[in-house]
Amino acid sequence: MIRAFMKPMWTAWLDRCERTEDARPLAWLRIALPLCVVADLLRAVQLGLVDVVFVPYSLGGLSRFQDPHLLIVEWFGASAGGIALVVTVICMLFVSMGVWMKPAILLGVLAYAQLGHLYPPGDRTIDRILRTALLFLLFSGADHHTTLRRAKQTLIAAWPADLLRFFLVLVYLSAGVAKLLEQPGWLSMTAEPPLVRILTDPMSSRLDPVAWADNSAWFRWGGFFAIGIELSSPLLLTRYAHLWAIGGLFMHLGITLTMSLGMFGWGMLAFYPWLLAPFILSRVKNDGNPTTG
Repeated sequence: MIRAFMKPMWTAWLDRCERTEDARPLAWLRIALPLCVVADLLRAVQLGLVDVVFVPYSLGGLSRFQDPHLLIVEWFGASAGGIALVVTVICMLFVSMGVWMKPAILLGVLAYAQLGHLYPPGDRTIDRILRTALLFLLFSGADHHTTLRRAKQTLIAAWPADLLRFFLVLVYLSAGVAKLLEQPGWLSMTAEPPLVRILTDPMSSRLDPVAWADNSAWFRWGGFFAIGIELSSPLLLTRYAHLWAIGGLFMHLGITLTMSLGMFGWGMLAFYPWLLAPFILSRVKNDGNPTTG
């Protein structure tokens, strides 16, 4: 009886894990995510922050909150941050080009995480999201298409993309639930919309609080839209994922245009060519790649 019950479930699980999909969308993601990291770190270099934020506190760095036993610091001392940054940038470029992707992801994510340990206040949510997403790509065939090294492969296993979608559901859903638990005003028609404070904060926003003082309705409906997108993110696990992604795309475009949050906006937007792949693939020249296996 137990065998008769388990066999269909096991068969369905195997069928799902053996699914294949077009290699191009994950290749786009493999290209975009590392470039966001590279651009962000090069911006830190341009601003002259490397010798300030990525240095142990005992050697003149800013943050007291560091692991006192960082291996990279024990090896390289005050040069540890600069070395980790260079290694991260080189590895991310290799990943983006599809060259030695797996070792480049492993070494690059490790060096990238070391930068976060050297300056924990600067290790933002987006840094952790991108590191985790890169680790998911480690198990995919994202380096089998649009690459400088490998011969082109049209189909790859679909389960890494499924796992990555589930990860994004956790990211968006937790953000939406946290908003509702911490600030019930997100769903209120009478309280001041939380977006007023967020989008007119002089530390992170580009909007003038005086000029936008009489536009609370825009903030209220914008808040409803953001909460709706985040709480409906389980649609990413369905056939309607690309339709949900249209709303997510507009939400992140709005964040990027109205706020100064460093890499966050661009880092999240980097996921959307992959999420919107059904629309894009239907409009690009087909080079023999089926969209699904």
